[in-house]
Parts: sequence; C-alpha cells; structure tokens
Amino acid sequence: MNDLWSIRRRLFASWFLMLILVSVVVYWSANVVVERSLREGQDRNLQAVAQVILDSAVKIDTVIEFELPYQAFEVLAYSAPERIYYAVSVDTQHLSGYRDLPRPEASVNAFGALYRGEPTRFYVGSKPIFPGSTERLRVVVGQTETSYQTESTTIAVWIAVAVLVAFTLLALWAEFSLRHALKPVIEIENDLGSRAAGDFTPIIRQVPSEVARLVQTLNRTFDKHRGLLEENRAFIAQATHQIKTPIAAILTRAELLEKEVEERSRDSVKDLIVRARYASKLATQVLLRATITYREIVGVREQFDLTTLVSSVLRTMDPSAEIKEVGLTLLSPEDTPVVLDGDRIAIREAITCLIDNAIEYTPALSDIEIEVYETDNEACVSVMDRGPGFTIDIAQLSGFDTSKKDPSHVGLGLAIIERVAKSHGGRLTISSREGGGSQCVLSFAVS
Repeated sequence: MNDLWSIRRRLFASWFLMLILVSVVVYWSANVVVERSLREGQDRNLQAVAQVILDSAVKIDTVIEFELPYQAFEVLAYSAPERIYYAVSVDTQHLSGYRDLPRPEASVNAFGALYRGEPTRFYVGSKPIFPGSTERLRVVVGQTETSYQTESTTIAVWIAVAVLVAFTLLALWAEFSLRHALKPVIEIENDLGSRAAGDFTPIIRQVPSEVARLVQTLNRTFDKHRGLLEENRAFIAQATHQIKTPIAAILTRAELLEKEVEERSRDSVKDLIVRARYASKLATQVLLRATITYREIVGVREQFDLTTLVSSVLRTMDPSAEIKEVGLTLLSPEDTPVVLDGDRIAIREAITCLIDNAIEYTPALSDIEIEVYETDNEACVSVMDRGPGFTIDIAQLSGFDTSKKDPSHVGLGLAIIERVAKSHGGRLTISSREGGGSQCVLSFAVS
C-alpha cells in the first residue's frame, strides 16, 4: 500500500487553503468598505468647510467682501494630519487660494485627483452672489488622502488578522475533534496489533455508529478465517491419516511378501518397501509442516534451554542411529544452558529433521557431531556428518533453497527446517567439510 493518505493532512490542507482565500477576501472587502466609509466622512468634512467659506463671502454694492475663516479648517486638521488646499472664485475671477486646483466634471461635487504628486480629495461648493444673481461664488476645498488610505489599510489588516486567528482556533479545534473522533479507530488498531496471529476472537467494545459497521465487518472476517483455519488443519490431519493407513498396510504386506517370494523378485519387493517407507515419511512430514504453520500463526512462544532440547532429541534418535551403526556425539556440555525464546515443539521437530537427514546419508561406522553454542545475537545448532554432502553451489548458499537441493536428499525435512528457522529470525547454513561430509548450522535469533 504505497498510496497511503491521511485524513488529518487533507483536512489541514483544506483548512489552510480556505484560510488563505478567506483572509484575502476579508482583507480586500474590509479595505474597500473602510476606505469608502472614511472617504464619505472626509467628503462631509470638506463640504462643511466649503459651506462655511461660502457663508463668509458677502457682496456689498458691487464689491465682494471676503474674509477666509481659518477656524473652519480646524475640522479637517482634527480629522487627519493632511495638507489642505482651497480656492475661491466668482465665475472666472479668482479671489483667493490656489489657482491650479483641478476642476471637476460637470455636476460632480466630490472627486479625487492626483495633485502635486499626492492623492487628494476635493469638494466643490457654489452659491449665487445674492438671490436671483447669475453670478456664482465657487469654493473648492481639498485635502490629501495618505493618512486615510493608511488607516483603511491598517483596519483591513487587523480585521484579516482577526479572521486568521479565528480560523486558526477553529483549525485547532477541528484537529482536536478529529483526534477525538478517530480515537475508537486507534483503539481498534491497538487491539488488533496486540493480538497473537491466531487470535480471531471478535472485537467487543463500545464504538460510534460510524465505526460499528467496520467492527462488524472485521468480526465476520475473523469468524471466516478462524473457520477456514480449523477446516484446513482438520483436512490435512484427516488426509494424512487416510494416506498413511493404506501405506502402512502396503508396507506390512510388502515386508511379509519379501519372505515368501523367490530370490529373483526380492529386489523389486525391497524397492517397494523403500518407496512405501518414503511415502509414509512424506505423509508425516506434510502433517508436521501443517502443524508448524498452524503453531506459527497462533504464535506459540516459551523460554527453554536449547542444549537440553538437543540432548533430548539425541536420546530419541539413538535407536535409529544404532540401526545404521552411526554414532551421535554432543560436543556441548549439558550444564551450559543456551536460553532461547520460541516455539519449542517446532524447533524440536526442525532439529529432529536435521539429525534424521544426517543419519540417513551418513555411512556406517561414522560419527555425527552436534554442537550447541551462542553468539552475540544468535543461538546455533551445528550438525556435522561424513555423508555425501551437497553440491558446490549448495555449499555456498547462506540458507537453503529446496529447489536446488541435491537429488539424493529427498523429502520435506530441509524445507521444514528452513521454515522454522525463518519464523524465528534465523537461517539454515550448509557448507562442505574438509575430508568429506557437510556441516549444517541451524541458527535462531536471540531477543
């Protein structure tokens, strides 16, 4: 499963993208609204100042008396520290102020323009010189907008920061909520991780309705696998028994027949006996292989002394060795324990297969030497014989590949040995000995 993805990461990415978009939109909209609001306020102040200037102009006879009310500009000075411009005129006659102020379009009172390199807001007010007159007194008041724009930007930034903080708090709350929501799934994961391989008991715990279907599916799967495992084990045991029963009958009849047939037919009968014994041994190994696999799935483990176990196997194998006139010698002292944590039954069967293989192919009047020792991180059992050995390619293998086995070595024994070694973090190493024979080292990882 290389395409794993995380719900938490996807939610975080979605929240982060939404946070950026919302912050940009809020900043832009807040800047526009605040700038418009400040501009409307500035326009009202400019209008008030323009109206005060208009009211201060009076025409007496044919002379317009005009005195600039400087106090009116204090309204603009209080609102913002900006430059103020004004101009007073009657039609085309300039009376006071700046002559180069920009002129607005027709019927526009408030407008913005770039004046002397600065953005400036202007307001234009006018009135007849006296009621019914065609001459109009015109006043233009302007104020730069730098501080207003800075203020609007600052307000927009603070609003965007507030939104950013709010979304961050919401994201943290969402993370907390997600962790709390996923807690039942994590508990189920821990429950499954702590189980033995053969533990198919149903999951019994209180879970949310969203997770209940997952638990029900897992329990149904457990039940199916438990049933299949039991059926498979029972079938192999029954099939092996059904195979061994007729083989045993054939072997018994062949041994009786050997004594009754004529001399010229005895070689064929002996060959039949050998093949019957091999078929019986093969059936036993099939059952043993299935048993070891089952114990591996169940996860049977215990601590034991490997030296004592090997000594017990040698006592069991002594009769077979005596028949072949082969000696079994344990080189390791039994009072030096080598403690191993593993499946004692499986390791015993692997050692039995290894020594049985050595007995079968070791010539008469030879010795098989067995040694148990421990390295830094491995417990090892070494079996050395004087049999025909293995080919050069096999001797160079670090471990055993049953597909490259010497043709004279038949059966599932070495495959079983390798399986047991691998299930215990070890390996089977085979090498040739000087003077003939082979050395098989079965190693197990020591925790």
